[in-house]
Amino acid sequence: MVSADFFPPDDPGFGSPSIPAEFSVVFALFVIVVLVGIGFSIYVGVRKYAILKQAGHDPLTVDAALAAKVVDSDLLRPGAAVDAGPARSLEERLSEVDTLHARGVISDDERAAARASILRG
Repeated sequence: MVSADFFPPDDPGFGSPSIPAEFSVVFALFVIVVLVGIGFSIYVGVRKYAILKQAGHDPLTVDAALAAKVVDSDLLRPGAAVDAGPARSLEERLSEVDTLHARGVISDDERAAARASILRG
């Protein structure tokens, strides 16, 4: 047993009248908020896991799969156009060349070369 002279006489100690009663209420509210936060985090994690699993993805590696898709995307490939927009069809590109030729912007030879390049891919 600890002797009474171990604690100084002016030490308030827990439950002492010098510690306000509001401290216990604030401490209890803090503990409740922390526990609710932990519970909510667990709920969100389980919910995300279930959604990813239901969609056919491995929930434990989905971040790595997304990172791999981003790294392999055409937008990050060196020399790729930054704002290429949606891919145009073969007909649209040929029509554009024909329109440029009809307006006199490109010559017959340039039109033929452009059409050949488009058709080659």
